Amino acid sequence: MLRVHESGRVEFVFDGVIISRGGVIDFAGSWDAVANEYQGPVRTSAGVLMPPMLDIHTHIPQWPIRGRFVEGVPIDQPGGRLLEGLKRNVFPAEAKTISDVYTRELVSNFAADTLRHGVVGGCTYLTPFATAAQIALRELDPRWSVGLVMMNQNCPQNLRTDEETFEVDVEHLAGEFGRRLVVTDRFAVAVDTPLRRRGSEIARRLDLRTQTHLNEQVGEKGFVEQTLYPDYANYADVYAKDGLFDQPSIVAHCIEMTDSEWAILQDKGCAIAHCPTSNLLLGSNVMRLDEVMGRGIAVALATDVGASPTQSMLAEMRRFLQVHAAQFSTLATPTLAMFLATRAPAKIMGLDLGLFDSGRPASFIEVAPIRPVTRDMTSAVVIEALLPVDPDSPTQTVLCVTLDGVFRQF
Repeated sequence: MLRVHESGRVEFVFDGVIISRGGVIDFAGSWDAVANEYQGPVRTSAGVLMPPMLDIHTHIPQWPIRGRFVEGVPIDQPGGRLLEGLKRNVFPAEAKTISDVYTRELVSNFAADTLRHGVVGGCTYLTPFATAAQIALRELDPRWSVGLVMMNQNCPQNLRTDEETFEVDVEHLAGEFGRRLVVTDRFAVAVDTPLRRRGSEIARRLDLRTQTHLNEQVGEKGFVEQTLYPDYANYADVYAKDGLFDQPSIVAHCIEMTDSEWAILQDKGCAIAHCPTSNLLLGSNVMRLDEVMGRGIAVALATDVGASPTQSMLAEMRRFLQVHAAQFSTLATPTLAMFLATRAPAKIMGLDLGLFDSGRPASFIEVAPIRPVTRDMTSAVVIEALLPVDPDSPTQTVLCVTLDGVFRQF
């Protein structure tokens, strides 16, 4: 059993056991400590017990094109591959969610895929269609929060926010689903200041979270700062001045950052969704982990599907270790990767997950290691044994998921 502590420390208990009653943990620790007194049924796991994983930045409408975000876009695309990939591949995929029938099937497939990978919740983007967001909120496990996306510029006409009904749509969805609804600024390229300020105001009024993308690529940053918003100090300043960061915000990527932009995120209490697979495959640079950790900014790993080819957070953990090792970072350890995929996103999302303490929900997953696990291994070595060799094509290793005591086997 891998037991994650609130401090970020991960403890390996070779003969670990979780005893629960009514979906709540009674005991978690070494079997030797309870073997003589325990009289109930025992199920032996074929894998390693660990906390369930969360993905705080993914795009459900892009799930069918996962890994094909920049398909057909030249590596040397002027201005970077991000903006061209959106136009060529992403926006056409997202436009399909105008169909309720299509969206229901899409959400069902997404939910099944994420659960098979041991991912039980998180935060996702839908599209500007209120009915699509409503379907996702109704169909997904309540551990998922869903973004109604704002877009009204530099995007197809059929994917633009209905500005006449925007507030009514948000109020209706928030009335039904509460804070699971996330006011979602696609990014500064696709949203103008008046719409962003409307979204920020209704998020403040209804006490909703917000989310967006920030500083993913150099070309994107230049377009925002030099062409679209030259009167703002920088890219992050656009969101701060327009009020988006006045509510708890999840900000994806944060790569091409300046010192003043880091200070904005730190001051506003933003959380960062770090997506190393997406960043690598789209030709972006690598987020400065030392800056994030040094400033005490909340951060969690995320897949950013469809830029990533898989919803596997185990694969994302492997990629995290690879890309930061290439930077010679000593901060990116297997233990930190585990924390950033489990307890860290749970704290960001306000979910009671990730801690194996008495009185906590009996929620955990069981993962088959890719090589034998022995008693004398450290937690870091055990974590490594759970991660796929090829993060682009991970094998299915999650054996089962238990949520609030309800067991589901794969």
